[in-house]
Amino acid sequence: MIMSPDMQQGRSLLKLFDLLFDQAPLMVDGFDKEGRCILWNQECVRVFGWSAEEIKAHPHPLALFYPEEEQYKDVLEGIASADGEMFREWYPSTRDGKQLTTMWANIPLPSGDMLCIGHDLTELRRAENQQRLAASVFASSYAGIIITDADNRICDVNPAFTRLTGYSRTEVIGQSPLMLDSGSHSRSHYTRIWRHLIKHGGWRGELWGRRRNGEIYPQHLSMSLVRDAREQVLNCTIIFSDITELKRHENELKYQATHDALTRLPNRQYFSQHLERALDRARRHNGLLAVCYLDLDGFKPINDRFGHAAGDDVLVAITRRLQGVIRDSDLLARLGGDEFAVLLADLHDHGECLQAVQRMQQTLTQPIAIGECLACITVSIGITLYPQDNANADTLLRHADQAMYRAKNSGKNRYQLFDPSLGLPERRHQQRVEAALANDELTLHYQPRIDLASGDLLGFEALLRWPQPPHGLVMPVDILPMVQDPQLVSSLGEWVIERVLRQLRQWQQLGVSPRVSFNISLQHLSQPDFGERLEGILSRYPELSPTRLELEFRCEDSADGAAPVANSLAHCRTLGLSLAMDNFGAGHSSLAQLLELPIDTLKIDRCFIKGLLSDERNVVVVEGVMQIARRLGLTVVAEGAESPAHCRRLQQLGCYRAQGYGIAAPMPAERALQWMQQYQSPG
Repeated sequence: MIMSPDMQQGRSLLKLFDLLFDQAPLMVDGFDKEGRCILWNQECVRVFGWSAEEIKAHPHPLALFYPEEEQYKDVLEGIASADGEMFREWYPSTRDGKQLTTMWANIPLPSGDMLCIGHDLTELRRAENQQRLAASVFASSYAGIIITDADNRICDVNPAFTRLTGYSRTEVIGQSPLMLDSGSHSRSHYTRIWRHLIKHGGWRGELWGRRRNGEIYPQHLSMSLVRDAREQVLNCTIIFSDITELKRHENELKYQATHDALTRLPNRQYFSQHLERALDRARRHNGLLAVCYLDLDGFKPINDRFGHAAGDDVLVAITRRLQGVIRDSDLLARLGGDEFAVLLADLHDHGECLQAVQRMQQTLTQPIAIGECLACITVSIGITLYPQDNANADTLLRHADQAMYRAKNSGKNRYQLFDPSLGLPERRHQQRVEAALANDELTLHYQPRIDLASGDLLGFEALLRWPQPPHGLVMPVDILPMVQDPQLVSSLGEWVIERVLRQLRQWQQLGVSPRVSFNISLQHLSQPDFGERLEGILSRYPELSPTRLELEFRCEDSADGAAPVANSLAHCRTLGLSLAMDNFGAGHSSLAQLLELPIDTLKIDRCFIKGLLSDERNVVVVEGVMQIARRLGLTVVAEGAESPAHCRRLQQLGCYRAQGYGIAAPMPAERALQWMQQYQSPG
């Protein structure tokens, strides 16, 4: 068949139309007056998921896109009427049920059919919504927000920025964020931050900032980079908040945790930390220092005769006298009760130490007025000298304590120098502990922990005991401090873990499955293989879930082993154990450790719980710890709930998890089983 040029041109145009129809980036479809599909291009197939054959064969295809009857009728009428808005947004559904936002141009044809050309706006609308949300957050955020460009120049700030810094938007646009520098950080510090930001895409930490009025304040910052497809930096977002109140609260808690409330002197924790630093200096510079342990003679009769208020006045008076006879560089601390400690650092010779001790004795021999009466108080002092006594800080203090007792036993009102050869008792003690471990003389007692609000039993804490008839039970405080050998420390810790697991298995066989916490020393946690060895022990008890175990530790040591301890704790977390920081507020625990260590629970030290009923300052500490724990998502447990009154006070403060003699004393495993079986929750 011979085609004319016009026919050939017509066929070419039809092929071109078919190509454009199928390859167009827009959705092109058509419907007759009855709503049947007569056109359906490939873009429609891609967007909606139905093939042209499926749509054209369906008697009511519009019902697939618009399952709701009202919307279906609206669309059908629009096609049938061939009038109304040419451009309109519609919200059809795809084959998989996803609703789209689309824009359609409906073009009526002379035949009465409708040609529809549409575009999918779903992602565009989502981006617009996200942009509106981001703008709302930017404008209403309580935190200050800075946006910088690729040249690290400020291109936008939010209203909170002005409130926090005092600078208006117009004052900072085009400026470097370093205009807010307080001068407290070196350029190298900022360089390290920038390198971290470039390498990792973000940085978070604390810096000192400066307001427009010159005020320096602490701030917490979070910085993030925005990059393009070629990984080039487009912008940097800086979100910051004023943490002045948090720091003030932190400092108050830190002061309360490191100072005696009555005398305002440093406490044992502060003294030990300061002694460690002084020892480091003495080792580096071949220095001489002395640790003096003071115990008042005859103080108890003053309390008994005149009352505790008068006794407190005497302690304050003694504090003032001692402060008056020591050097500014010396450190005086109250260790508790009527016991004090003095650190004499940078001594020239032994004689200088003895002169200082004699001044202390002389100032305390002068009578102290109590009302119309005069009280005579003397002091027994134990002294140990470094480097003659070449020991660590805790051991030096313990040696000074031992020397003080020898002074007191020798007639009181005198001083006694520690003899380093007297370390023999410690070695003998360690040998006795080794023998007790080998002969299976140690045991565990279990103290219940309950929810004060519901009365539910939350679990038990396993506590080490050493029966020594006829003297009774020896407590951990009398077992562990003199155990320094790492191997023995590990053996004791692993014995505790093994016994806890064995007991849990036995209880499980009897139909009870309580949670149990156990204590591990930092010396043990700092050993590199702790996590692997724990995993090995757990593998011998496959029927027990590690989630029923909680590991407790006390931050009483220096931070030298912080990294190994954190690694061990992280390993425990991966095994499923919960982690609790014990003795919080009274040991060397700090707020920084709450962020550095992976913990779940804070145990408030019993010294604060004990004083809840008599001293409102303890209430402030407990409330402060609870507030910090709540913000960090940590659970709080109160130790030392020694009476029903303590339990009621804790409930009033909103602290519901507790243990102590007011609930139940630690008990052997068989009695703990009976206690569980007989205990009935009030709820």
